[in-house]
Amino acid sequence: MPAMPAMPAMWRLLGACLAVHQAWHAEATEEAETCATGHCEPREGASAGSGRQHWWPYQKGTPGRTGYSPYAMPDITKGPAWTQEVPHGDLVRSTPLIDDQKNIYVTTIAGRTYKLNVDGKVLWSHYTGSRGSVPGVPSLWDSVMLMLTKNGHLIALDLDTGVERWEKQIATRVATSADCTLLTQGILVVAVMDPEPLKLRTDPMAEYVAENNRLLGLSLDDGSFRWSFAPKQNTYNFQGSTMHDGTFVFQDVTGGVYRVSTEGRLIWHSATPDRASATTAAAVIHDGRVFAVSNLGGGPQLLGTEGKGLLHVYGYEDGTFLWSQDLPYEGNQAVAVGDLVGSKGRASLILGMGKNPGLPVLVNWGMVLAPIIGLTAATMFLLPFHWLSISFPSLFAKKQGRSIVALDAATGSVLWYHEMEPYQRPAAMGDSELFLERFQSTTNGTNPNNEPWCLPDANAQPVIDGAGTALVAYQDGKIYAVRDEDGDGKISPEEVKEHLVGAAFQASAAMAPNLLAVIDCSGRLEVFRD
Repeated sequence: MPAMPAMPAMWRLLGACLAVHQAWHAEATEEAETCATGHCEPREGASAGSGRQHWWPYQKGTPGRTGYSPYAMPDITKGPAWTQEVPHGDLVRSTPLIDDQKNIYVTTIAGRTYKLNVDGKVLWSHYTGSRGSVPGVPSLWDSVMLMLTKNGHLIALDLDTGVERWEKQIATRVATSADCTLLTQGILVVAVMDPEPLKLRTDPMAEYVAENNRLLGLSLDDGSFRWSFAPKQNTYNFQGSTMHDGTFVFQDVTGGVYRVSTEGRLIWHSATPDRASATTAAAVIHDGRVFAVSNLGGGPQLLGTEGKGLLHVYGYEDGTFLWSQDLPYEGNQAVAVGDLVGSKGRASLILGMGKNPGLPVLVNWGMVLAPIIGLTAATMFLLPFHWLSISFPSLFAKKQGRSIVALDAATGSVLWYHEMEPYQRPAAMGDSELFLERFQSTTNGTNPNNEPWCLPDANAQPVIDGAGTALVAYQDGKIYAVRDEDGDGKISPEEVKEHLVGAAFQASAAMAPNLLAVIDCSGRLEVFRD
């Protein structure tokens, strides 16, 4: 889920960036939408169904958000069977969703959703239009897709046709973090801003740093209100997990963990070990345990203190603290839990680590220079450095360590540890390269719901396949497949496979029998099949 955004001051610099860029690179593109808002016409090949059980219906695939699939995935080094790129330059932070017939659904930040069949043919598309962007991750339920826009519109799309079955505005504002809808026992749980933060009244740009402060329980049938719950701290990248037992768990922005009933009643709350903690991660349930990740003394804020990563684990029933593991780098994503090769039948967890990426040089340095020499002068001075940072990124960034660890899910003992090549770029792969183009389209009206950068976490949430392979996508634009093939507790170079997709990742991989789908921030979807 995305890293916490920078301070609003950066947006004042962007106007000057746009003016200079437009003068040097004037261009205009126009592409027709497949369907008008709320009036999608299905393309040939759409299929019907009811009472459906989908292969990857939401973020991490399972209700406990374990990220585990019992099916072995194709070899990523053989390359994808097919590739599609979303049009309009839309950003994508949402995991691909896979229905019961292996159709794939992609939703962009700009509010466009596409349904593709197993061979990559687009069956329908939908656009939210004036109802705003879709910052979070939609979910599939039976024969509908449920999504929530930034302007608080909850939309239910028919999976077969792309037509809206119903739509309801449930809030006036939703944070721009990559929240995930939670579906359980007829209830849809979403995070919203209610009341609206005061800073939204004093600074219109504050929407980029504001957080959700309330959960709503809604009817899955029509979005009607059931209950609300206010956590002790705001949420960021809300991702509820459930065992479908009438309760769910989630993390707040400090790493505190909650268990709440599907009637909105607090069952227990385990406060974060450090009030200064911060996280963009989420809680995961497995075998009577809740796994949480946060950063002591700091965290993922762009200009904040680097935190000390911590994995902390609680008993599911009563929130009793069970154990913790200090992490060598920041932990900004949730764990995956499953059966790893070489783990001798013990349930294992995978965690990717690393400091979240920064901003493009043009923006990062501009926030310092603009107050001193003025916006226009700062922009003119920094543009050459911006382009130089794209060609020679290591000159503009220090090395950031990153790694992947496998732990025993019951005890926290280390099964293996893989230190990766340090990351050394000023921003996530693709954010500097595509920044000016994205910013221009968001401000000149051609793509108003889009955002100028992905600003993802250091890595996407990991997943584990049925062959015991850990799959982790990183901000360097690569997805890594790691296996302790010989079970010796060490990861040799031969036990790591990698595949370059292109841009950084926020979205975790999606899995179905004989099908692996990955999508990067630039909207490049790659589907692997044996």
